[in-house]
Amino acid sequence: MMGTANLTLVARLARDPELRTTSNGTSVCSLTLPVDTGFGDNKTTTWWTATLWGKRAEAAANYLRKGAWVSVSGPARIRQYDKRDGSAGFSAEVDASSWEFVGNKSDNEAPAASSSSGGQRHAMSGDMKDLPF
Repeated sequence: MMGTANLTLVARLARDPELRTTSNGTSVCSLTLPVDTGFGDNKTTTWWTATLWGKRAEAAANYLRKGAWVSVSGPARIRQYDKRDGSAGFSAEVDASSWEFVGNKSDNEAPAASSSSGGQRHAMSGDMKDLPF
């Protein structure tokens, strides 16, 4: 039986979120996330598009900006399309069921490696000192 691949991406936004509204009034937000694999001469970048819907889309458009570290999770898919020159192109997409800030806005480095607490994750609303633990 085939299933849907769910994944979590952590990357710095390549551009500001793009918010739009469908004809029936649903908010849709697109995030562009470059994810690097390898290093040196073997480094490659896959450009992912994360799509958020409804209140999640509106929150992302309000709080996220180009350069922010963000984590998105959801089902992934690769789509094939025809380029203008007739060759096949591919797009990597994730239908994000959730997103989180990761790290600080002033961070110049990638977030710390994952730990049981998830590294430097910040709540979307409120100050960290307001948390009950």
